[in-house]
Amino acid sequence: MSKIRYIVISDVHFGAYNSLLTHIDEIDGVPPDKRFPVNALKTSPVLKDLMECLKTIVTSVNKGGKLPQFILLGDILELALGSMNDSAMTFERFLECAYGTKKPIYSDQLLYIPGNHDHHLWETAREKQYVDYIASLKPRDHIADSWHTTKMVDPDFILSDLLTGILRRSPRLRQAKALIAYPNYEIRAKDKGKSIILSHGNFLENIYSLMSSIQRVLLPEMDTGKELKTSTSFWGKLKRSLPFQSKLEPNKPESIYDLERENFAWIDFFWSTLGRSGKVGKGVGLIYDMLQDPKAVGRLSSNVSEYLLRNLDIRPLLKSVIQYALSFFLQKIVLKVGQSERGMSDSVLSEEVIRNLDVYFDTILPNQWKAETERKFPVKYSFIFGHTHKPFESHSQELGLASPHIPVYNTGGWVVDTIKEMRSHGGAILLIDEEADIVSFHAYKESDLKPSFHRLKDETNPLYDTLIRKVDLSSGNFKKLSSSFHKEIELRRKMLRTRVEE
Repeated sequence: MSKIRYIVISDVHFGAYNSLLTHIDEIDGVPPDKRFPVNALKTSPVLKDLMECLKTIVTSVNKGGKLPQFILLGDILELALGSMNDSAMTFERFLECAYGTKKPIYSDQLLYIPGNHDHHLWETAREKQYVDYIASLKPRDHIADSWHTTKMVDPDFILSDLLTGILRRSPRLRQAKALIAYPNYEIRAKDKGKSIILSHGNFLENIYSLMSSIQRVLLPEMDTGKELKTSTSFWGKLKRSLPFQSKLEPNKPESIYDLERENFAWIDFFWSTLGRSGKVGKGVGLIYDMLQDPKAVGRLSSNVSEYLLRNLDIRPLLKSVIQYALSFFLQKIVLKVGQSERGMSDSVLSEEVIRNLDVYFDTILPNQWKAETERKFPVKYSFIFGHTHKPFESHSQELGLASPHIPVYNTGGWVVDTIKEMRSHGGAILLIDEEADIVSFHAYKESDLKPSFHRLKDETNPLYDTLIRKVDLSSGNFKKLSSSFHKEIELRRKMLRTRVEE
């Protein structure tokens, strides 16, 4: 009988005010900006009920043997729109729920693969790795440059001092470790016939490789001999014949090492440190919430246009007309960018992500594999990522990718960052056995709060069969979880409305 070996979860955003797994209070009779404070000393009802359900699932399937390991697939600690202490304390609430039993259910060795909102954890880990490396050298030995990734295949994990320190605050976890790999990691099936590759997925959006694009636009001579790649298919040629088409983005690096090296500072600054910069950081968070509301964006655009035109010495009437026009166009641009960043559409993947997934499958992953191991790149592998907050499981060709026959899974997310319902948004936990069979436990979708197990269609999956047979998703624990989701989603929408309208 199949047993659960790995438990994959991402995008919990511990410490964020809009995370369903962070506890927030509601206080009446106070100013709007103090009405919904994060209280990280308390456990979110959703977090508590979710971990009870996960315990039911694991203990129903696993009877003895190796304890399953958590793989935390990025955006676990919220370091962009939350404080370090709230993130750390909420992570500790998660550990209390997971490891509070007398008999351990999960391995105390956690694998952490950072994303963009917790990228700074990778930076601190790799700097520690570099210090340890230098300390191991003899005087006058050559000092190599620092590394920006770990290996995808059999990596040398890096101990996270911060996360391990939080783990070991618990008497039950004195020997626990949090080990970091970044950004890609391979799981190999017990029979070695197939693999699973995991990555948070932020590089699938162009904004996270912006520095690479800027360099190739401003200084194309640094990449002489490299022409922009164009599709040779019939549909690609037809698309290029249409007027007013968008131009191809400059080619990005085909190596994950270069991709990270060229963009790490940008990612770390904008998504992992800026939001913790005092009042500036709070302002960034407020602007982020305002991007979904046309009236709020109108106020922002008006403020910006007024500031830009403040020194323009022309007649007041003409100045008002120019300011109105500038504000109008700024509002349209900002709304488009903001809604794209927040994934405000019901499709599970944008065209941009589909294109970049093809590049990832065709070049980035094979190139990294070839550089690290003599093993052949696997013919049969699955790909797991997070980042988009939209859980799904599908074959690559069904998603519109050119790369055929690759099972693709997304872990979704656990935040409510739009006032209106986003039908495709939701959270999932992926369960993996030693034969690399994958089952997705959809804990909720905003359009359907009822939990369910999912697998790829038309595929034999012993783990799925075991879960369906052993776990009753209509039982009390799972009904309680759905009720908690309903209450906490409504509370966060109420909070968002208050923040946007204040």
